[in-house]
Amino acid sequence: TCDRIKQSAAGTKRRVFIIETMGGYCGYLATMAGLAAGADAAYIFEDPFGIHDLE
Repeated sequence: TCDRIKQSAAGTKRRVFIIETMGGYCGYLATMAGLAAGADAAYIFEDPFGIHDLE
């Protein structure tokens, strides 16, 4: 759940969490989940990204 992710990340520094959500080709679910969890970024199907975007 979002609360467990927040709790796990709260006491850490320089840590990356990658969470995959279901939704197929619709990035709405991933965007809303990222928003609810306080994510710094949400990478979705509709907005292509490359490895350089992850730096």
